[in-house]
Amino acid sequence: MLSRSKARSILTLGMSISLLLLITMTTRTTFVLPPLLATAATKYGDPEWRFRRSISVFVSYIISAIIAIMFTGLGLVSMSFALLGSLVSLSITSLLSVEHPPSILATFLGIMERASPIYILHPVATGIAIVELTNYGATKLIPKA
Repeated sequence: MLSRSKARSILTLGMSISLLLLITMTTRTTFVLPPLLATAATKYGDPEWRFRRSISVFVSYIISAIIAIMFTGLGLVSMSFALLGSLVSLSITSLLSVEHPPSILATFLGIMERASPIYILHPVATGIAIVELTNYGATKLIPKA
């Protein structure tokens, strides 16, 4: 039998995926969908919304987006540079103790797609907001078992 917390996790993941899919299809930014789906899936197994964890997710994605934009701006847009950029992102976020491994995929994909500065706001910040707000709403509004 499915517990209430697992049902809530499945429901919130489904809601996030649906919203992310709708926005990415509308704006044609599907390339960043995989790391956000991974983030959503990792967060919804946890029945409690935690502000500290949300800050880590937000900061790690923003750092990853900034690294992608920096590499792109310098013309470093090959797969090798995407891997190097991902390593730089993980290193920085680890040093700051805000690592969230799915976010390094935002660096990789941002470099491969030659992200512009708007990448920080959309799709990265938009995606994080959807994941975090859905998780917050579900954990605070849906009663626990």
